[in-house]
Amino acid sequence: MDWQIIFYMDEEGNEPVKDFILAQPDGAIAEILHVFKLLREFNIKLGMPYIKKIDKSGLRELRIKHSSDLYRIFYCTHIGQKFVLLHAILKKGEKTPKSDKELAIKRMNDYIKRY
Repeated sequence: MDWQIIFYMDEEGNEPVKDFILAQPDGAIAEILHVFKLLREFNIKLGMPYIKKIDKSGLRELRIKHSSDLYRIFYCTHIGQKFVLLHAILKKGEKTPKSDKELAIKRMNDYIKRY
């Protein structure tokens, strides 16, 4: 079975990562889709510069660069060979804000609880 990339959906049916991606310029969307293709092809073997482990919670980030913009998409793996995309940001500074990591962990816990 191939690995799947799925979008986290909240209880109201919103898919925040999908909405974030669709709001980006066309070139950025193309680069994001390219990295998704790499993730599906190499799955858990994909490493730096595309993947970084965040902490012991199981949270990871996809690292995407388009022009001078740095995108981060937080995700986790789940039973059934699924990559669950939890939260996405356009990185503005050196460090990823703690609040973004906390939101991704909150969504990860919600997803695990519901599925």
